[in-house]
Amino acid sequence: MANVDLNLLFVLNALLETRSVTRTARRLGLTQSAVSHALKRLRVTMGDELLVRVPGGMAPTARACALAEPLRQALSTLSDVVASPRAFEPSTAQRMFRVMAADFAQFVLLPGLLGLLARCAPGIDVWVVAGALEDPDAALVAGEVDLVIGVPGRGHRLAGVQQRRLFEERFVCLARTGHPEVQGKLTLEQYVSLPHAFVAPRGRAGGIVDDVLAERGLVRRVALAVPNFLVVPHVILASDLIVTLGSRLGKAFEKTWPLQVLDPPVPIPGFTVTLSWHERWHGDPGHTWMRSQVASVAESL
Repeated sequence: MANVDLNLLFVLNALLETRSVTRTARRLGLTQSAVSHALKRLRVTMGDELLVRVPGGMAPTARACALAEPLRQALSTLSDVVASPRAFEPSTAQRMFRVMAADFAQFVLLPGLLGLLARCAPGIDVWVVAGALEDPDAALVAGEVDLVIGVPGRGHRLAGVQQRRLFEERFVCLARTGHPEVQGKLTLEQYVSLPHAFVAPRGRAGGIVDDVLAERGLVRRVALAVPNFLVVPHVILASDLIVTLGSRLGKAFEKTWPLQVLDPPVPIPGFTVTLSWHERWHGDPGHTWMRSQVASVAESL
């Protein structure tokens, strides 16, 4: 049986259902001679006549009768396996997506995304993992996560990793309302002399702000480095520290706490937040739908 042509099995299935070479040929779009030739090959392969002539048509042998239902089920299963993926129905889908994202991306995107899922796809779960791993691309390739949301690294991307832009972000500065030295505007002299809070997800010193200052021969003092943004507004409220962060975070913090949102005193290049995934999921209907929802939320920011 290892050498049986699958096409012959489809012919046999049709013959068992129609009991006619003519009707089988019509159903499969073949000539009658092609169907007759296929039946001869099947008889040789299986060592049985399979179908014999009787008045009014053909009748299956005992061997053929025993084969009929298992063959039908097997071919149906095979057809399902090779068929195009079924359309994704978000309202009834039950699925979990693992998303790697730093807390900045979580803060900005998750409220809108979870609100959308609650309305359109209540059976979809999102598990977020910390976004400070050394190599997010490797996590995608290894299948540890389904999506990565964040700022792409400067290094070479691993083969098979796809990416799309979500949104652009600019930097702002935060200081507490009532700060003894900062009222509505921040000078370069103040910016360099005041102590800074710095969010370092990987625990490393330096960043785009330090690069910009270094180009001018300046250095700031980082009085506090933390791995995430959770504590930042509380620290700024309780001290004279200032912090430089994404504008969407700064504006959200300003709505909740008595903080000033200020423009940096020097131009600081902004950054792009992207969505990445591995190519093995590129054509998956559910994955495609989820990516489109993340992008939709990003576009609404």
